[in-house]
Amino acid sequence: MPQVAIIGAGFAGLSAAAALRQAGHDDFIVLEARDRVGGRTRAGRIGDLTVDLGGMWMSPHDDRLGALAARHGVRTYPTFLDGRAVFRIGDRERLGRREDLAPLLGVAGGLAFLAARWKLQRLMAPLDTARPWAHPQAALLDATTVETWIARNVRHRLTRTAFRTACATLLCAQPSQVSLLFFIHYIKSGGGIDRLISADTGGAQNLAFHGGVHAIARAMADGLGDRLRLGTPVDRIDWHADGAVLHCGGDTLTARRVIVTVPPTLLHRIRFSPALPEPKEALHDRLAMGASIKFYILYDRPFWRDAGLNGTILRDGVPIAPVMDVTPPGQPHGLLVGFFDGEEAIRHADRPVAARRAAALDLLTRHFGDRARDPLGYIDHDWTSAEWSGGCYGAYAPPGIFARYGEWLRRPIGPLHWAGTETSPDHTGYIEGAIRSGERVAAEIMAPAHTE
Repeated sequence: MPQVAIIGAGFAGLSAAAALRQAGHDDFIVLEARDRVGGRTRAGRIGDLTVDLGGMWMSPHDDRLGALAARHGVRTYPTFLDGRAVFRIGDRERLGRREDLAPLLGVAGGLAFLAARWKLQRLMAPLDTARPWAHPQAALLDATTVETWIARNVRHRLTRTAFRTACATLLCAQPSQVSLLFFIHYIKSGGGIDRLISADTGGAQNLAFHGGVHAIARAMADGLGDRLRLGTPVDRIDWHADGAVLHCGGDTLTARRVIVTVPPTLLHRIRFSPALPEPKEALHDRLAMGASIKFYILYDRPFWRDAGLNGTILRDGVPIAPVMDVTPPGQPHGLLVGFFDGEEAIRHADRPVAARRAAALDLLTRHFGDRARDPLGYIDHDWTSAEWSGGCYGAYAPPGIFARYGEWLRRPIGPLHWAGTETSPDHTGYIEGAIRSGERVAAEIMAPAHTE
């Protein structure tokens, strides 16, 4: 009987396993429903390049992910920003150097952005990301949608649209669907809105990985041997104070402690006996998962740079936002990444790949010219239909949930412990958050109260 069973081999589960091993606790097993590791990261191929179909970027502030990349020899390169980006809201279109929105927003819009950001910072000041439900105005903020806050607090038309686009891009959901309490927690946990929406130095989209971030997950899994079982979904957990029996199809497994890292919106796929506390069930029943379809387009060369463009397109009124140049240096091709997010992902999920490709090429041709019509390749991945993810990038809280039940996200229940990026007080929703959550839950299990 292993001491610890880890459910899920994404970055949370793999990091928990690594932390246990580093502390000399080798008696564990990792059970993964998919036929691969990596969770909401996934490798793909376009031309002769390996790309990340899921999570892909690293901020220089992502200490744990940076340390793992260095340990496993996976190198990074910056998102390409040299040149001018295309920004459009409604019928107003401007080019901005690197990722500067000022030419689009103008003086009035820029001042409106600064005022709105200041208001957000005031709301975030008393928020403890480890206990956001303890905010002095938690109930009021949780009863308010992000859309309501934007309508009341952002006084400039273009800036209101920019905030709506930022919410949809960050959470893959519409502002009308998201609790304001959850939104300010998400922003503060990631270091502020400026960092989260930026690909420049210090930004959340600053660094991509040669060969993909998924290479790190594979490297972490390589040393697990028979401690890792792929294609092994857990159907039921019978638990009591001193341990649990896990049912995996026709097989059973007994463990003293269980680390559950499945996406929080999929917890219902495991039957617990006895049932989990009702607030825990209520939380997971009511959380929602973002919707995203991620695509890459490969060209013979990054021809948009000839016109002084850096490949970034951010606009409203089209299915796709944003588009960015993530061409790995040292090779001749041009590589663009883009997203159908939120409502647009749901709208395009049932359409054939050829239709999504046509929509992407229409947008690129509009801004980069006819040469964009003739790529070397197109690939996309629809996370809304991913069986063991249920969406991407992460779960979000609609109004009325986070203040009431949020504390149950990571509260241990008997032998059951909870990890995953959504449970992390820092870098919620990011790979860095998943890694930190795995380390935290391993520490919980190794604490004196949980050791034999």
